Amino acid sequence: MQDQQNILSKYSILLTGLISFVLIYFFIWRTDAIGYKTLIDGDGRDYYSYLMSIFIDKNLGHQDLTPWYVIQTPTGTINVHTAGVSILLLPFFLVGYVWASWFGYDVNGVSEPFQKMISFGGLFYALIGLYFIRKLLIKLNIKDLAIAITLVLIFFGTHLLNYSLNEPVMSHVYSFALISAFLYYSYQVFNSGERKYFLLMAVTLGLIILVRPINGIVLGIIPIWSNSFREFLQKTGSIFKTQTKSMILAGSLFMTTIFIQAFIWLAQNGKVMQWSYKDNGLYFFSPNTFKMLFGFNAGFFIYTPLCLLLMFGLVPLFKENSYKFLIMTFFLLFMFYLFSCSWAYTYFDGLSIRPMVDFFGVFAILGAKLISSLQGKLKTVSISALGLFMVLNLITCYQYKAGILPPANMNYQKYKYIFLKTDKKYVGVLGGCNDLLPYAKTHPEKFQYFNSLVAGSNLDCTNNEYPFGYELKNITFATSKIYVKATIKRKELKLNSSSGAFIVFNTESPEKVIRNMQIFKLNDVPSEKCCEWQTWEYNVTMDGRIQIGDRLQVFIWNKEKQPFLIDDFKVEVYNYNYNE
Repeated sequence: MQDQQNILSKYSILLTGLISFVLIYFFIWRTDAIGYKTLIDGDGRDYYSYLMSIFIDKNLGHQDLTPWYVIQTPTGTINVHTAGVSILLLPFFLVGYVWASWFGYDVNGVSEPFQKMISFGGLFYALIGLYFIRKLLIKLNIKDLAIAITLVLIFFGTHLLNYSLNEPVMSHVYSFALISAFLYYSYQVFNSGERKYFLLMAVTLGLIILVRPINGIVLGIIPIWSNSFREFLQKTGSIFKTQTKSMILAGSLFMTTIFIQAFIWLAQNGKVMQWSYKDNGLYFFSPNTFKMLFGFNAGFFIYTPLCLLLMFGLVPLFKENSYKFLIMTFFLLFMFYLFSCSWAYTYFDGLSIRPMVDFFGVFAILGAKLISSLQGKLKTVSISALGLFMVLNLITCYQYKAGILPPANMNYQKYKYIFLKTDKKYVGVLGGCNDLLPYAKTHPEKFQYFNSLVAGSNLDCTNNEYPFGYELKNITFATSKIYVKATIKRKELKLNSSSGAFIVFNTESPEKVIRNMQIFKLNDVPSEKCCEWQTWEYNVTMDGRIQIGDRLQVFIWNKEKQPFLIDDFKVEVYNYNYNE
């Protein structure tokens, strides 16, 4: 009966699924260039690589060392990321395997049947997440219309849309589904006490950790299912007294679930415990919270402004219950703090701050509270603002998919230049690079410095494809990565006369086998005035298992032999070897 009374919210999920499938069909599967073939990329290749290693390559402990995410140990190879995403994608992978086998496709894990089944998998888990949010909001006595609006906003108004459809092998849509389910199950544990919810909560928590271990912080939200701290303690005490057998069984299920990873590690290199994040870490005493939230380089509230508006749901939550307000506020603040402690607080190569997607179930609670509390003119204005931010997000997601908005290295100047731009002429126009310093307990001193093109040289690049460069001919140590800082002055001789020029960073072996090559447009944004000297800075992390005797090159590539001057070319090189 209750479900029949909440028909709008049910149809909002069905409509979301239908629209999403249409978007997948036209914008992923039928893309003119490479379409669905780009679905498995970035970190997603590692999350997916367990399936590749077991079913395709059959080399779980002896993987190809070329990909950055494979770590060599004395007894075998391991992966940087855990196996949770591969476990959740397993049913879709197997369907793709049968599809490819029966209908003559390459059974290689990345042919059309596999890629399309991955698309279905990402969308399936996104809808599962919305399904559990709906069930939770019904339990919280939110009106059906408010639930329906909230579900649509959470999907189409945030970068959940991107990580469900465009990057479905990344971990975030799976974490979103699991954390949304956990919120519902934990609510039921504290309000119904039925054994099945203990067991489901335990397995779900285990899967959450298998997908992304840091997301275990979701346990911190559990006290919100009580009306006071005293009530929370009373409920907890009662659970320990009356549900002992259920807790033991739930604990066993939880341990069995997370030990799946231990068994995989054991099969890979004979050890049940691993630390695969040697070159990653947290700076607990120097978080970048403001930059993570409001910086133009992936800032959460800059690229997902809807969530800033949803935060106003704290106001009606405070009026409803000050204790719940404090729990929610402390949880959000701790989450913001913890994620911003990461050395890579922008989380690289993605749209907005990726880990926030995982916790959109929490933002959905705030959004539903906010929408339910609105009345009169304030309701009209607020709903209009929410709708406007949803449209803005759709444009942002399109820009990201089309290559107008790059996945990293943004700043205010670049953001301003492409704001609301959707024309194809803006595809790939932004340049430059500003990688964060790699993680290190102590940052190294520069081991090489170059400044032979000193101020006043005014080198004319006209009609010269390779006008100037720097080469370190013999690197005297092996390293996992180097960090290169370069600065250069550039003066155009007419407007945008350096628009086709690039700066190239390359490491290669003496036999000219490329370890790592990165190419960036010389200018951050196309020029809007001429003809003045401008200084551009580039900060580039170069991975690739660099060996003794390799060479580093940093040079200008004036591909179109355009007329411009360069001056004051400086290069600094730093050794960030996490194996040392």
